Amino acid sequence: MGNTVAEMLEMYGLSTAEGLMDSLDATWSESEIKEYCWQVLRTFPDLKKENWSIGIEGGDYIFSFSGHYVFITDDIWSFNLIAERSVLKLLVEQMIGLNKTKHYNS
Repeated sequence: MGNTVAEMLEMYGLSTAEGLMDSLDATWSESEIKEYCWQVLRTFPDLKKENWSIGIEGGDYIFSFSGHYVFITDDIWSFNLIAERSVLKLLVEQMIGLNKTKHYNS
């Protein structure tokens, strides 16, 4: 769609939002964060890709669910999700729950 990151964040009210990477402690690897984040997001039946900018190495996306917007950057170098604090809290709680379940069942 060709929007810059700043334009996407502004358009969806996320220019002052916070990052998921900063909401989890240092014991989480980036690959775990990506894996669990996508697992949690896919549990929302109304998850919808609203906007995107894609390149050869990956892309930047705006998704919506439950009336909220999240910005995701997912490329060969990094992964991060940006959202309002209340949305981050919800996602982090569910990711921690999945992580505990995985380690408990191992």
